[in-house]
Amino acid sequence: MMNTTGSRELRRQPIHVRIGQEDIEIASLDGAIDLIRSLRHDRLGHFAEMLLAQMESARLPEQREKAWVAFETWADACQLRNDERHWSHAA
Repeated sequence: MMNTTGSRELRRQPIHVRIGQEDIEIASLDGAIDLIRSLRHDRLGHFAEMLLAQMESARLPEQREKAWVAFETWADACQLRNDERHWSHAA
């Protein structure tokens, strides 16, 4: 996958998040940005303003990778992850 700078972007496994009753697959940084933008007027969106700024400004591959990791961390912290694999280590 090519990003806006023409560099190859790392392919990551999609993650699944649960928002209310909806299970949403997020397969790219752009998809994660769209999700957080859709939550702007929600409590979760309020807590993600700095994250959204980081994600939107990420241009270089290493910046995009760090932004994706930050998104995954945010989803974990907000207990939104709904991945079967993510919870496989749970007791």
